[in-house]
Amino acid sequence: MNGAFFKTNRGQLRWFLFAVMCVYGSFALSNKSTIIDDDIISIENLPTNQEKIQTAFQYIEEAKILYQNHQYDSSFYLLNLVEKINKPIQSPQLNASLYYAKGRAHYFKNQHKKAVENYGIAVQFQNEIKDTAGLAKTYNAMGVSMKHRGEYYEAVKALNRSLEFYHYIRDNKGIALVELNMGNILKKLGKTKQAKQKYLNALNVFRVLNMEANQASCLNNLGNLYKNEKNYDSAYYYLSRTVEMREKLDDEILLSFAYHNMANLYSRMHVFDSALFYIDASHTIKSKYDNPLHLAGDYTTYGSIYAKMENWEQAIYFYQRCFDIEDSVGYIENKMEVAKDLATVYYENENYRQSAEKYYLYFELFDSLSSGKKSSLLQNELSQYEYFTDSIKNEQIRLKKELELAQNEKTKIETDSNEKRLYYMLVILVLLFLMIVYFLISTRKRLTRTNEYRAVLQMQNEELRQTLISKEEKEILLKEIHHRVKNNLQIINSLIRLQSNFMNEGNFQEKLMETENRIRSMGLIHEKLYKGSDLARLSIHSYLEELSINILESYENHIKISFKFDVAQQQLGIDSLISLGLIINEILSNSLKYAFFDREEGSISLQLYSEGDQSILKVWDDGIGADLSPEELREDSLGMDLIWSLTDQLDGTVSLDTTKGFFYDFKFPLLK
Repeated sequence: MNGAFFKTNRGQLRWFLFAVMCVYGSFALSNKSTIIDDDIISIENLPTNQEKIQTAFQYIEEAKILYQNHQYDSSFYLLNLVEKINKPIQSPQLNASLYYAKGRAHYFKNQHKKAVENYGIAVQFQNEIKDTAGLAKTYNAMGVSMKHRGEYYEAVKALNRSLEFYHYIRDNKGIALVELNMGNILKKLGKTKQAKQKYLNALNVFRVLNMEANQASCLNNLGNLYKNEKNYDSAYYYLSRTVEMREKLDDEILLSFAYHNMANLYSRMHVFDSALFYIDASHTIKSKYDNPLHLAGDYTTYGSIYAKMENWEQAIYFYQRCFDIEDSVGYIENKMEVAKDLATVYYENENYRQSAEKYYLYFELFDSLSSGKKSSLLQNELSQYEYFTDSIKNEQIRLKKELELAQNEKTKIETDSNEKRLYYMLVILVLLFLMIVYFLISTRKRLTRTNEYRAVLQMQNEELRQTLISKEEKEILLKEIHHRVKNNLQIINSLIRLQSNFMNEGNFQEKLMETENRIRSMGLIHEKLYKGSDLARLSIHSYLEELSINILESYENHIKISFKFDVAQQQLGIDSLISLGLIINEILSNSLKYAFFDREEGSISLQLYSEGDQSILKVWDDGIGADLSPEELREDSLGMDLIWSLTDQLDGTVSLDTTKGFFYDFKFPLLK
């Protein structure tokens, strides 16, 4: 960059720009005030405070995007609008977010004193609402701004608080951010070895979390450390990787910092063409944004490059521009360093009086920063930080040992569990055999009773004798009955096998009762068929009533349950009825077990009717419902799986609403 550009008509240009900014500023402020008032009026038209607060939070998120993109005026406009919205409401949650956002906006604009003030207000509200995560990030941000102000004791103290909160909520990302910021402070204090370790610790965490922007920050700081140690090969490796990552991330300001550091590296190596190339690139980006301190850093580097080139006039010019900015902002440490640089170049330019003045100012500022008490307190805070991080590592080691013990205990429990599972499987197989025998005997008795009833009817009614089925038809009917029994036994076998997967020592009796209810719902169908006059079809209404009473009696609870039936369809065949009965059995069982928690009474309703070529079944209770999706309910639940599987067998569909009790809505092809 040509230094003459900065010197052309400087006085005239400065006054012209000042006049333009004054006119523009007054116009913008008056215009913005009008806009804010208009926005307030539109927001006041919102019916509730909750909607106003929700709108205010949206403005904060928009302001965050703006200040991250260095559009500071627009960001502060939105945040001031939020402050006006909240003034009559005084929501502590909104205040906490507002003042944290204002602090961040001032931070991005390098107004660190105002940033710290707003962070302090945010902390008050975060303490009020007990926002631990908010306190962690606010103290972390406060420590960074204090570091920029050269207040290292206060910065380390704030980072200590942040670390405690991040450790409390087990936020590894937050802990790594504190490590990175603590490394920056240690670097400023000349503790290079400790700083390097902090950066490496943070870098490892950011790699695991795949946080590229934070990885780039660690690499950038490591490059600067190696540059200060004159290890230029390592410095170039880390800084060039930083440039590559930040070019990919597409953040201009962060990229300009990477260019700035590359310029300093080449300046140290006396490769001045490359140094000027990178500092020009950095300055081009930073000139787009209203942030004098960013420009001040570039002016320092320009001054350093020209000083090494022994172009004292240009070096003095750029150092003076940097000094003016630092002096206006009030950063004592930065001002002290620039004063030292100016003293050096004035001396080399044989301007000894100016050199002496700047050296005097340098020592004066150095004495003001050197405080034994602060140094002692700072060392105490650093020691406390290291002690706390060591405690975290010790706790991680302890937790690892406890995890190993838990794994060994788990292995032992699994071994014992496998042995018990084998025992339970044997018991289940015996029970299954006994149930099958019982079912066969019961079926035979029912068949015998049916034949007796048929014989009596033949003797009493001549008309019935004329309609009696032939021997061949009897054989066909008997085969059909045996076929149904076989199918039902297969269903029972499948139910018991599926149920065994959900059995353990603690729930064996409960799961056995559920299996018994399912078998009973099937047996009830056969019992009613054989007692009725029609062996192929059954009255659904009476079946549902008796099934509901049986299920209610099987659950020995003290809740008063009322059943409501609205059944338009009168009769169904056994094939449809078996699946439908099992579906209703699972729904009623689930309602009786879970729907009426901590209640003395409840209601279960059932509706069955035909609509066109469809049969509609609706079952619902007035219980507590559940905040779960059907997929989540089906996890580890045989009952819910059966409902969906049996619905598929009937070529039906089911929808479930759990917001106010459980409401099942089934649609089947017309049941016959």
